[in-house]
Amino acid sequence: METKVSFIYDYKSIDLPREMTELILPDMDEFVELQCQGLAEKHSTIELPEGQEHLLTDDMVKKEEIPGVETVEQYRDTLKREIPAAIVSEQVHALLMNYLMPRLVQRSTFEINDEEATKESMKRLEAFEDNARKRELTLEEAGRQDFGIPTMDEGEIRQYVLYLGRTSFLFRILAREYLKRQGQIFDLASYSGYVKDLTEVSGMPEEQVRELVPLHVYMEEVPALTLLDEMSAWIAPQISVTNEGVEGEPDDA
Repeated sequence: METKVSFIYDYKSIDLPREMTELILPDMDEFVELQCQGLAEKHSTIELPEGQEHLLTDDMVKKEEIPGVETVEQYRDTLKREIPAAIVSEQVHALLMNYLMPRLVQRSTFEINDEEATKESMKRLEAFEDNARKRELTLEEAGRQDFGIPTMDEGEIRQYVLYLGRTSFLFRILAREYLKRQGQIFDLASYSGYVKDLTEVSGMPEEQVRELVPLHVYMEEVPALTLLDEMSAWIAPQISVTNEGVEGEPDDA
């Protein structure tokens, strides 16, 4: 028996926690000044007396070779615009992977082949252990870096990674069925069109596209990525941002 999903819960019915959707940013002016000071120190060739700050210049900014940014004013404006956007993007990803996706799997109904699910979980654990060895980290150290949870011991980390592997496997099954019900089929016939579209968008040769995204990856992974993109687009407008110490309505992200 192959694992399959029999009931798909509506992810839009899952309430997102307010503490994860209402972000308070630090004082941006102070943060931008610190970034400008750091860049000035990086490029300055003058040794100043202790306590005296370096002055950021347009020439220093140009050395960073940031597209469309050649002056100090442009650099400041870019920081004020891009930093909040980056923070919101990271929060959307965190909500998606750590909250919404697992709960969608939990609230849906599956007919599970335990042998198949266990195999997929073990593949995830083996990959995690191999990656930790390559980084010369213990499992506890890798767990702290990858998951930000400092209190888990080696056994707890293994169990958590196995859980992630099982959840990811079930989500891939769910995503394929979810998109199939919407008329999106990921098979050999649709693969040719996918390769053609990606070739046109990326400018890469067709052979290179096929190497980067072989048929089995297209059929197994692309449906999950497609649904994750859809869910991200649903989360993003629900994130509100306010600056620390500023009263009133939140800013739009």
